[in-house]
Formats: sequence, structure tokens, C-alpha cells
Amino acid sequence: MHVRSSPQTEGLLDAVLAVSAGLELSEVLARIVRSACTLVGARYGALGVLAPDRDHLMEFITHGLSAEQRAAIGDPPRGHGVLGLLIRDPRPRRIADINAHPDSYGFPPNHPPMTSFLGAPVRVRDEVFGNLYLAVKEGAAEFSDEDQELVVALAAAAGVAIENARLYERSQVQRRWAQAVADVTQALLEGETEVAALGVMAEQVCRVSGARACAVALEREGQPPVVDVVHRRDGGAAVPWPGQDGFGELAGPHWESVRDVRQPLLLIPGEQEGAVAEIVDDVVAITGVESSGPTALVPIVAGATAVGALLVCWESADEDVASGVLGPLHEFAQHVGLALVAASAQQDRAVVALLEDRERIARDMHDHVIQRLFATGLSLQASGRLAQHPVVRSRIEEAVVELDLAIKDIRQAIYQLTPLQAPSGLRSRVEELVESYSDVLGFTATLELFGEATGITAEQEQDVFAVVREGLANVARHARATSASVRVSMGPRIEVVIVDDGVGAPSTGRRSGLTNLAERAAARGGQCEVAAAHPKGTRLTWTVPTGGGAAPAGRAGRAAGPWSSD
Repeated sequence: MHVRSSPQTEGLLDAVLAVSAGLELSEVLARIVRSACTLVGARYGALGVLAPDRDHLMEFITHGLSAEQRAAIGDPPRGHGVLGLLIRDPRPRRIADINAHPDSYGFPPNHPPMTSFLGAPVRVRDEVFGNLYLAVKEGAAEFSDEDQELVVALAAAAGVAIENARLYERSQVQRRWAQAVADVTQALLEGETEVAALGVMAEQVCRVSGARACAVALEREGQPPVVDVVHRRDGGAAVPWPGQDGFGELAGPHWESVRDVRQPLLLIPGEQEGAVAEIVDDVVAITGVESSGPTALVPIVAGATAVGALLVCWESADEDVASGVLGPLHEFAQHVGLALVAASAQQDRAVVALLEDRERIARDMHDHVIQRLFATGLSLQASGRLAQHPVVRSRIEEAVVELDLAIKDIRQAIYQLTPLQAPSGLRSRVEELVESYSDVLGFTATLELFGEATGITAEQEQDVFAVVREGLANVARHARATSASVRVSMGPRIEVVIVDDGVGAPSTGRRSGLTNLAERAAARGGQCEVAAAHPKGTRLTWTVPTGGGAAPAGRAGRAAGPWSSD
């Protein structure tokens, strides 16, 4: 057994303590290289970190080279030549002269001359994390067996330090992704606009994943996803996609080929052609970046429901970074998908609650306030006929007019408060309305309904309901009728006809009610007419096309005839 001298043992302990002094992975790797060079007296040192495919180096940390020297050498090595020996066969190696070795790949321009070499793999448990490379033994022609033993011992300690640093880094990354999910969820649930929340999402993706740009596309009503927001890490403004409104749809055969994919895809430009190349080109155009790099398509889903997609692109040299972050990015997209669905459900609940409250207010105003005012108006109108003094009669008539105006204002407010009902409920609603006027009229009007109410809009249904109500109210106020009929026909045109056997239309009086009906008809491209019925009474006819629309020029609806109405 070889016994090391005390200085060597102290040097190894110092090196082990140095590499274990922190938890930031980048700092740990730099300390390993620096400590190894100090331990065995190497002029140059490097730590090559293996890529996930275990076939090349994705990171190269150096010691002994200035920043200017590294810049002059150019791109870091990928693992050819002597460096590749430890990648293919991970065991310690000593070489007296690199240049004379049969596997030597040569040095790039501006690289300092190197002769002696010592290399050892750095393992994290059973996994080779990377390789420690040392060159040019100070004060000797080559590295010794003892140097090799020291470096192997240091590499074992370095593996433990790297594992701790990786665990710490993984926890920090998870914390950053969790915070990103929290920020996006908060933006969605606190009442910000959806576009603003999506902007937060794209910004967080770029910040945590190191991407240079991120676009968010959402699906709506089974249509192709539409890109709503784009964020670039450099702060540059993304330009609208040429030929599209805004950032445009993700449409075309190449997008259809990936639309139903529920797993993230990493597209590498130059390695694939056809649809993949077209998708990468589209992402470059959407995000406005200068050139294509690794590009990820990450589906945003909520359970089995597709919500949208994240389009994320990195720098050309960040292929390994993109590959490493794809899993966390997928988890982030799943959490965000649930947050989007939850925010949408919250908005729906708020709308339902608001509509229910408005409907309750409208119902109470109609059932209590209007009916009480209407009854008071009829009572005053009847009392006015008994008044002997002209001033008293005039005051009563003025009070009746003011009550009519108040009823009109309340009705208009009800129209604004009441949510539109489904067209399928029109028939029963009209029946209930006609029945509700029995007490006011003193008889029950007959009702005839023709056709199906399936071809009209909710707005037109509201109009029909208003016409029947206004017509029966006029019969109760002015006609002094003993019978009345209501006929509602559905077909290519909607027609409402109200006929009474009363005294006929008075020649004077306010006509704001009929004006409202005429305006409703004109807005739908129809007309409203009032004429005398035979042998007596009045006929109100209100008709509009089923399709609706604005009235053509020169055909504005008007109330024909002098029938007084409020």
C-alpha cells in the first residue's frame, strides 16, 4: 500500500474542502478544475460535462486560459481526439505527449501548446457526469502515478459535491417553475384581461427556461389555435405574421400534422425537413427572431381537452438546454391549462350570478312596481271622469301622464336588465303574458300561435314579447273593449296581430308606445301599422323578417294611424 506524504494529503483535503464549499453548480464545477490544477501542479485544466446522449460534451469549464485566449480559440471542443478517449472509455489516463498520441485530433488556431496530459472521469453515483482534463505538468515532463491517484480521489469527492449541487439546482428550478405557475394563475384569477395573463405566461417561460422567445396560442370553439401574445427575452417587438390579422392562426397542413399531439415536441432545424421545417419557419416569423434554433411545441391541455400550445425557441447553441427543460416546460403547460379552465369557469360563474341578479330585479320591478303604478293610473283615470272642477280634472290627467311616463322608463330599464331568453321559450312566455292581462282587461284575450319559434333570434323573441305586452296594455287603457285577440305567426316573417272590438283609436294623445314599436320594427327591417278593424275596434300589425337586420333606406318603420298609446 502506498502511503502519501503529509503535504500531498493536506493538499487533497484542501481540494476536497474547496470543491464542497458551495451549492451553486457552476461555481462547484469551476472550483473542481481550479483545485485539481493546484493539487497536481497542472498549468491548464478543464472539466467537460457530458450531454444527455453521453456522446459529446455540452459544457467545457477551463482554468489557466484568459477570457481573451478562449475567445481567440473559438467554439469549445465537442469531445474529439484525446478528449474523446474518456467519453468512449471512462477510465483514468496519463499521456506523456498529446501530440504523439494516435488519437490526437490536433489543436485549433490560437490554442496554447500542450504536451503532458492526465484525465479522469467524474462520476455521480453510477453515472459519468463528465471528465476532468489536466495538461502540462509544472516542473516535470509528465504527470506521475501519484498525481493520477490524487486526481482520481478528487474526482470521487467532486462527484459527491456535484450531486449535492445538482439536487440544489433542481430544487431551485422547481421553485422557479412553481412560482411561474403561481404568477400566471394569479394573473388569470385576479381579473386581469386574458391577453395580459398570457403575456405573463410567455414572459415566465422565457425567464425560467432561458428561451429567447415564446408565443402562446389558444384554441377557441374548435378553430385552429390563434397566437395571442409573443414575448422576446431581448425586449424586441414581435411583428404580426405576414398576411394575417394580428399574429394569426396556426393553420395549414404542417400544423394539422401536429395538432392532435399531446406530448411536447423538440424540433431541431437542419436535421428535419418537410412539415417540421415549415413549422420552425412559421415560429421564426411569428416571434420575429433573426434565425431558427431549437424549437419546442408544448401542448396546453386540461385533462383530455386541448386548450392551446406554447411555441418556444432557443439560441442555436442551446440544443442541450432545450432538451433538458422540455419536461418541466410540459408540466408548466399542464398546470397553466388547468388555470385557464378555472379562470374561464370563474368568469362564467360571475356572469351567471350577475344575470340572475338582474333577472330578479327585473322580475320584481315588473311584478310589483309596474303593476302597482298601472293600477294607480287606471284608478286616477276613472276618478278624473267624476271630477267636476276643471283644475282638478287637469291635475288628475297630468298625474296619469306622469305615471305613464314612469311606467315607460321602468320598462326600458327592465329591457336592459333582463337577460335574453332562449327562443324555445317564446310560446309559453306569450301564453303567460296574455293570461296575466285578464284582470286588467276584464276578460281573457284569445291567443293563436302559428309556426315554430326555432328560427328566430333571442333579440327578436324579446321584441315579440314587448309588442304583445304593449298592444294589450293599449287595449286595457283606451279601447273599452269586450274582446280581443292576439295572433303570432312564425315563418319567413314574424307577424304579431292584435285586434280589439273597442271604441277605436282616439284622434289625439301621446304616441310614444307605438313609436317604440315602430322603432323596434325598423331596426329589424320591418314595419308597424295601426288601422281600424271592422265592424269596430282597432288592429295593430307588427311584422319583421325572421333574419332580422336594419331597415333598408326609405323604409323606416312608422306607426300608421292616430291610435293613442304610451
